[in-house]
Amino acid sequence: MNVRLSGLIVCLNVAQLPIAMRPLLIALVGAQAGGFSTAGLAGGAAATGMALSAPWWSRGLPRFGDRRILITSGTLFLASELALAISHGPLQTVGAAALSGLCTPPISSSVRSMLPRLTSSDDPARAYAANAVAVETVYIGSPLWVSGWVTLAGPAAALVASALIGALALAAGIALAPALPHRVHHAGPSLLAMPAVRTLGAAYLAYWICMGAMWVLVPAFAAHAGAPQQSGLLVALWSAGSLAGGLILAARRTHGSQRDRYLWLLGTLAATSLPLAVPGTIAPMAVAITVFGVALAPWLATNDHLAASAAGRRSSTLFGWLTTAGQIGSATGAIVAGPLADRYGGGPAFLVVTAALGTGLAIALHRKETLPRDSGA
Repeated sequence: MNVRLSGLIVCLNVAQLPIAMRPLLIALVGAQAGGFSTAGLAGGAAATGMALSAPWWSRGLPRFGDRRILITSGTLFLASELALAISHGPLQTVGAAALSGLCTPPISSSVRSMLPRLTSSDDPARAYAANAVAVETVYIGSPLWVSGWVTLAGPAAALVASALIGALALAAGIALAPALPHRVHHAGPSLLAMPAVRTLGAAYLAYWICMGAMWVLVPAFAAHAGAPQQSGLLVALWSAGSLAGGLILAARRTHGSQRDRYLWLLGTLAATSLPLAVPGTIAPMAVAITVFGVALAPWLATNDHLAASAAGRRSSTLFGWLTTAGQIGSATGAIVAGPLADRYGGGPAFLVVTAALGTGLAIALHRKETLPRDSGA
């Protein structure tokens, strides 16, 4: 990859810091404004707003151009985040959180749909892998960033600092993005009518059910193990395993079918999730969750590659709908895992993760022939 493309990937992923950490930031600000009930309502409002607006913003990317949509949505998002930081009381906090969700810029959809058009070769697999690595790096560093600001100046300051650094990174990414021609095209068949899209969407939904459950179960496990302060360490190790897998994929030239790689990696995720139900203490869980993370970034990169191949010029719209599916899946996973976390504190509750990934794998295997036959270089 060239330096400009690498810089674009880095900037647009750093720009997602306030989005990636929004659940944590809203929980902290909401708890201060009206307790954890307010925090829960505000988090749900933000997720609902993003689920509703993501396809709309993403559909505008090819029609009006990535730069124009990112500038408009990024400006509105920054204003809504600052409003959330200064909100007082439950009603204002929930309303500002909902506005933040509605104004969330389609950064992920933009960068993922741009990669095939910006790579010098016909195979963007390594670019998708590099993007997955950047995503994981953000998820490793962002909690430390937020924790530092919370300790230094409180939740509102952490929210403001995250929003500002995200806005600066977005501005840099927009400056690096080439002025690509608008990709207006005649309306074709509905994306949901395409068999490949239905297969990829169903597996992606199952994956995000797994993710939503993990965000509940990991802290519950740490608390049950008598070390609640270690939940952040476990999440960091999980992301570190994913980062290692992504770096391996980005460093080596890919061979063979992307479809086969997609299925193999999804099967690896399902298999490596099984040991999560075994540990009772932090040390063995640290090993299990690191191993579980290794296939994560490579599978996401392969999923993005296949989605772009399936949707073609409408890939940005598809990525918007996948964002909506991700929000729905994450909420579902959290809801299902919550009562199990209260009852078991981990252990058998982690079988929810295996069940979700196993369901996604079963769907993908059953509908294997619908997936694009995209081969690596």
